[in-house]
Parts: sequence; C-alpha cells; structure tokens
Amino acid sequence: MNTGGAPWFSIFTLMTGFSISAIITVIGFIFERRDLPFRRRAYASFFNIAYLAPASFLQQLVMPVGVVAAVTIGGRVGGGVIPLPSSGWSILAAIAIYLLSMDLGEYLFHRAQHRVPVLWSMHSLHHSDPTLNISTTIRHYWVEHLIKSVTVYLTVGIIFKVSSVVASSYFLISFYNYFTHMNVRVGFGKFSWILNSPQFHRIHHSCLPQHYDCNFAGLLPLFDCLFGTYRKPLPAEYPPTGLDTGERPSGVIEALLWPLRQLKPFRIPRLGISSSSSL
Repeated sequence: MNTGGAPWFSIFTLMTGFSISAIITVIGFIFERRDLPFRRRAYASFFNIAYLAPASFLQQLVMPVGVVAAVTIGGRVGGGVIPLPSSGWSILAAIAIYLLSMDLGEYLFHRAQHRVPVLWSMHSLHHSDPTLNISTTIRHYWVEHLIKSVTVYLTVGIIFKVSSVVASSYFLISFYNYFTHMNVRVGFGKFSWILNSPQFHRIHHSCLPQHYDCNFAGLLPLFDCLFGTYRKPLPAEYPPTGLDTGERPSGVIEALLWPLRQLKPFRIPRLGISSSSSL
C-alpha cells in the first residue's frame, strides 16, 4: 500500500478545516451584536482563532490513537449492525435516524463533561469565554475530539452502517453549531424545545447560578425535555457568560495546557495572545 501521500493529505485536511472555521467565524462576527467595544470583540475572536491553529495540529497528532482504537474495537464487535437506507426517498429517514442518534450521543457526552471531573477540566475551557460569540464554537480542548471518537462516534458506528451521503449530510448539519454560539438575540420562543438557538444555548453558557446544568442539547432540545434539563429562556433573558470563578486562559499556551494549569510545573507567565477582558 502506498502511503506516501498520507502526510500531505493530513496537512491538507488540517488547513481546510482551519480555513473553513476561520472564514465562518469572520462572517459571523460581522452579524453579531455590538454590545461590546469593537476592540474587545475582535480580540476575543482573534484569540479563539489563534488557539485553533495549534490545537488542530495537536488534535491531528493524537487522532491516529482514536482511529486504531475504533478499528480494533469495531473489528471485534462488528460495525454497522443495522444498515440504514442509502438511496431513494428512504435516505431522508436514514439521515433523520443518524442525526437523532448522533445528537443523543452528543447530549449524553455533554452531560458527562459537566459531571465527570477529568472531562470538565477540559470542557471548562469552552465555558471560560466571557464574550460568548461565534468564535467560541472552536474553543474546545484539543483532546476532546479523540475521546468522542472512541465513545460517541464509535458507538453509533457500531450500531448503524451509513452511506457517505448520510454521513456527509450530518457533517453539513453540524455547522449549525456555529449559529447557536453567535452573540445575537435570536430565540424561538414557545418553539424553543424543537431546535437549539443562540438564546437557548446562551443560557447553558451563563455564569449565573440559576442557569447551571441545563440546555445541554447540541441540535435538538428534545433530549433536554426527555431528561429534565430543559430550561425555556424568558423573552428578554440574555445572561452574562463565562465561568463563575471568572477564570480564563491568559494566553494560547495556557489554553493548550488548560487541564494542567493548576499544577505547579505547568504554571506559566502570561505568554501568547491574551484573552483579558480589559481589552
């Protein structure tokens, strides 16, 4: 097997993913609210984009571990036990089933991120942004995707066998996640239980005690309703965001080492691009 082109393919994939995320972030920034000074909004977005570059590189380095684990486990238990339709109108049902399954997995994993200390030590980086905006979408700790690959994605992959059309459809739908993080006063009112919205998700990112542990849904708040974590936003409810401690990374390096920040060997001075709210 000729694998000579594999490193170049990985670099291409990395650069493509980074470029798409950066372009979407810049476009979304234009349409977001002007409730904060331009310099502060722009700097917050720039910090998240700057973090994305090294984080994506590190993610690519560790992902082969997830691939090997997924292939090994999938080979032993047998992947794709239930084949979903791959053609005709029935493919719409396949997309719906796959979307529901993946979104349920995302919901359960998200609940675990807020409950299991080691997962929260990573996920808290995402919640540490006091200026919640479209760029916050990409502010995830770089190991989290690996963990999802061997839990959520592997589980759904073992249960369902899907065509590339179904998988690609879910991939495109997942970009909706950028919209839900935008700093725009958009909510769906009495229909907020049907589809996630920026206002609905902002409640989840709120630093106020009354908003803790609610609205975990990635796409479908139906799962919040089923598991008792649904909280309908009030008409004018638009709370401040960030960690209740006010903690946030002082720079890109600290963000890359976020779960280790309390350990003395990893305590570092303010290096890299600061995310200070004083800007």
